[in-house]
Amino acid sequence: MNKTSKTYEEILKCVDAALKKLGKNIDKSIYYYLKNDFNLERFEIPEKPEIFERALISIFGEQGAKVLQKLILVEIKNSFHSFPLNRRSDLTFKEVVTRVKRLSVRA
Repeated sequence: MNKTSKTYEEILKCVDAALKKLGKNIDKSIYYYLKNDFNLERFEIPEKPEIFERALISIFGEQGAKVLQKLILVEIKNSFHSFPLNRRSDLTFKEVVTRVKRLSVRA
């Protein structure tokens, strides 16, 4: 397993952890919706964060998607201890994934 696939898998674990905070089996329902309505498989989320963001907005609305993105951001911060957040809460999932991928390539 290369560095990129390890990073992607860790990002997916962070997404899973955030979704599980919404309730039991919510993650399975969201992944089902992603696959059927957005043609996005779970493993593709780090590769296609913009589609994931659109799906979250479709499911939860603008504000709900922002809340979920913040939950994911917290999980990423906890998982990637070297990830600099600088207390910015306005980062999108796409921006966070791009930064994490860039940092993992440098490491």
